[in-house]
Amino acid sequence: MQQPGKLVPAVWGGVVIAVLSSVPVISLVNCACCAGVIIGGVVAVYLYRRDLDPGVPMLSSDGALLGLMAGCFGAVMSTALTAALGGLSIEWLKEIAELAENPELDNLIGQFSESVLSQGLIVMVFMINLVTDCIAGMIGGVLGVALFGKAQTPGAWSPPPAP
Repeated sequence: MQQPGKLVPAVWGGVVIAVLSSVPVISLVNCACCAGVIIGGVVAVYLYRRDLDPGVPMLSSDGALLGLMAGCFGAVMSTALTAALGGLSIEWLKEIAELAENPELDNLIGQFSESVLSQGLIVMVFMINLVTDCIAGMIGGVLGVALFGKAQTPGAWSPPPAP
């Protein structure tokens, strides 16, 4: 039997990650050890498991791959959504510099043009999102396999014969 594709469940897991990471009040869920990203990995595994033959158990490697894919999609969508919602604005960076009470940082920010600074900030946030979302997504994927990955009819599945 052919296994279902992992792309669509991973994209939906990425959507969950993006929403739970980017929407202003909802993003507070990530303060609990990246819980929103882990939930996205679990959702990807759940959606994949729903399409998989009930008698076939899932492997931890399937969950890790699904979580990794969901994390990648989530990082892209989360960065785009955060930038669209204005979370990566120059005003935000200037406020951070004022809170730091460091005149050198204020001068440094003032030397850059707003477009260069904004693009650099978006790239930096994307790189951080990519690393953290992929790691936490893989954890969520493995957790999802532990929750949903067992064969639903015990003994119904047997490994394929060796060639």
